[in-house]
Amino acid sequence: MNKKYTLQLLSSILFLLIIYIFSVAKDPSLGDSIVFTVQGYNGFEFDSNATNHLLFSNVLAFLHKILPFINVHFLFVGVSIICSLLFLFYLKKLLEIVGVSPRSSLICILLLGLSFTFWRQSIITEVYTFYLLFVALFLINLFKFIQDKRPKYFYYLSFFFGLLFLIHIQSILFIPIYFYFLFKNFKHLKKHCIYGIWIVFFLCSILLIPPFLGHHTFGAILSNPDYTDSVFNLDIKIILKSIVKNSGILIYNFLYFIIFLFWGLRNKKFLDYIAIGALPFFAFCIKHNVSDIHVFHLVPYIFILIFIGRGLDYFPKLYILLPILLPFFYFLTFKVIEKTSIGQQIEKEKGYKGGTRYMLFPPLNKNPDLNYFILKYKEDSLYRDPALKSLYPDVIKWESIKDEYMRK
Repeated sequence: MNKKYTLQLLSSILFLLIIYIFSVAKDPSLGDSIVFTVQGYNGFEFDSNATNHLLFSNVLAFLHKILPFINVHFLFVGVSIICSLLFLFYLKKLLEIVGVSPRSSLICILLLGLSFTFWRQSIITEVYTFYLLFVALFLINLFKFIQDKRPKYFYYLSFFFGLLFLIHIQSILFIPIYFYFLFKNFKHLKKHCIYGIWIVFFLCSILLIPPFLGHHTFGAILSNPDYTDSVFNLDIKIILKSIVKNSGILIYNFLYFIIFLFWGLRNKKFLDYIAIGALPFFAFCIKHNVSDIHVFHLVPYIFILIFIGRGLDYFPKLYILLPILLPFFYFLTFKVIEKTSIGQQIEKEKGYKGGTRYMLFPPLNKNPDLNYFILKYKEDSLYRDPALKSLYPDVIKWESIKDEYMRK
């Protein structure tokens, strides 16, 4: 990478860092964010069920143990921000490895960094930017091995693949690309194949320890009963609605950049690996028709960005800072929609979170704090929603934690 692109990369990372910092809310977000925050504050948690995210949960707990004087909300959000920026750094490297030019790869990291879903996940305590960082390291080593056949890359990718299972059970969807890689490169891996597989197996077996100790069932490692129906339901109408919904999310995240995807498809380099890597995730997103499905788009976005980046290479005169238009589009969208009947309905249903601003604009710094949720919990009978009712004890716990920091 020449000095020009190095400076542009560092400037882009700094730009995103500033945006993310000024987007952070005063309190953890409702949902898994508040759960992870309270859990990390309470200490180590060694369950390995599908929603616990073993490695992530305990990294947070460890950081709180060594930095107890830092407000855990800002400490844990700091982890998300750092991981997101590191991921974008490695994503640029990955894009260049698979043939995207340095200029187009820079546009791609700005595009993803300013996209709604990635921006939002970067400023809350959630597992996904932490997970994406290790996904990028896994894929970098996979494509490096394909290019120069050095065994060390096989051991690195096997290590990161095993580690991914300790972060998110969604990693099961990478099994096809891992075994396809072994099949395609077997003649170069005859002496190493079994050792790499043992590395993966050893790391994955850590997930079995909590069930052996009676913390939860073995089945809980793979799935949550609340979501089983969404994965295995074969209702055609629901599937079609899910396709429309997922397509809308994709367009909202990448807007006019989607068009470059079609030019990028002309480049067939690594097409088999990209297809086998991405298709299980696309299928999962279509079948797992839940409200927060947008977070599961983040891994397949890596593969989509490969094609967008290749498409951008056909237009070398495009302005590098073109993705900066995304935040203005998001801001204008929520301002327009909040004045419509749809916006009024969103305000009525999601006002305790921030209404249309929360749903359509990534920053959280001007959305209501959790005191407002506590007020609305009884005033608007939010306890009728089972999900909100289950979060209420964590919200109350957070308020006591926050008071503790204020007294210090």
